[in-house]
Amino acid sequence: MAQVGSRTGKKGQSKFGGMTRVSPLKPGLRGSQNWMAAQMRAAKHSPKAFMRFILKIVGTFGFLIFIGLWLGGYLPAIRENANAWKVDRLMSAGFVVEQVDVMGEGRLNERDIRVAAQIQRGTYFFGVDLNAARDRTESLPWVEKAVVRRLWPNRIVVQVVETTPYALWQNDGVLHLLADSGKAIIPVSETVSIPVGLKTYVGADAPKDAHQIEAMVTPHQEIWTRVESLVQFPSGRWDLHMRNDTVVNLPVGNLETALRRLADLDKETFILSRDVGSIDLRLSDRIGLKAKLTDSQQST
Repeated sequence: MAQVGSRTGKKGQSKFGGMTRVSPLKPGLRGSQNWMAAQMRAAKHSPKAFMRFILKIVGTFGFLIFIGLWLGGYLPAIRENANAWKVDRLMSAGFVVEQVDVMGEGRLNERDIRVAAQIQRGTYFFGVDLNAARDRTESLPWVEKAVVRRLWPNRIVVQVVETTPYALWQNDGVLHLLADSGKAIIPVSETVSIPVGLKTYVGADAPKDAHQIEAMVTPHQEIWTRVESLVQFPSGRWDLHMRNDTVVNLPVGNLETALRRLADLDKETFILSRDVGSIDLRLSDRIGLKAKLTDSQQST
C-alpha cells in the first residue's frame, strides 16, 4: 500500500506533507516574538532586568515619535514654542531690562549712545546681544572702545572710552581730526572745539605713515617743537612746514642724516629762527636756502 504521508518531512514541509506557511510580509516576526518572549521571561526573574525592559520599550517609542516629528517637519515649531514659553516664564519672574546706564560719555551725547546700542527697557534680560550692542556703539565716530555688560538682576551698562585726537589730517581740502590708530574721527567742521597743539598731516597716505615720520623727527626736539604741519607727496617724501612759515624739504631716504644736518646747522646758525623761505635737504652734499618772499612779491 502506498504511504499516504510522512509525519516527518523535509525543511519547508508540514508533518502531513504540505508546505509550512510563512508570512511574505513579516518573515522575521517569529524571531522578534522569540526575542520579546525571552526579554519578558528575564524581566520576571529580576527587577533590574524588568526596568531595563521598560526603558527599552520607552526609548523605542520615544525614538519613533522623534523620527515622526522630524520627518513631519514639526521640530522647529516645537523648539520655537518651547523657547517662547521659557522666555515668557523668565520675564514673568522678573528677568526684564529695567535700566540702561551709559558711562564715559563726554564729547558724545548719551542719547546717541543709547540709540546706537539699541537696548530697550522692558526687553528680555538674557536676550540682549551684548556683542552686537558693543559693535554698534563702537561704530560711533568718537568711540575708541565700548564694553556692554549685564548687572544682576535687571540692569545693562554701556561703558565707552572716547578717542583722544592725535593730530589733524587734511586731504582733498577737507580737514579731519585723526585718531592715534590712523583712523579719521570726524570732520573738523562738525566739531565744537579742536584741541590745541595738534600737528597737521597732509596727503592721502599721511595717516598711516604719521607715526613713522614722527618717530624720525621727535628725537630732534629743536626741530619738532617748531613744526606746524607735515606734507607728504606721492613719492613718499615729506616737507616740514614750520610755525614761522619756513618750509624744510626732506629727502626720500636717509631722513636721519638729513635731520641731523639740519639740527647741527641750527645749533651753529639758528637757521630755524631766521627769516628763511625754505631749507632744501634733498641733496646729500649741500643745503639749499631760499629767502622768504615779501608780501609784495607774493602778490605779484
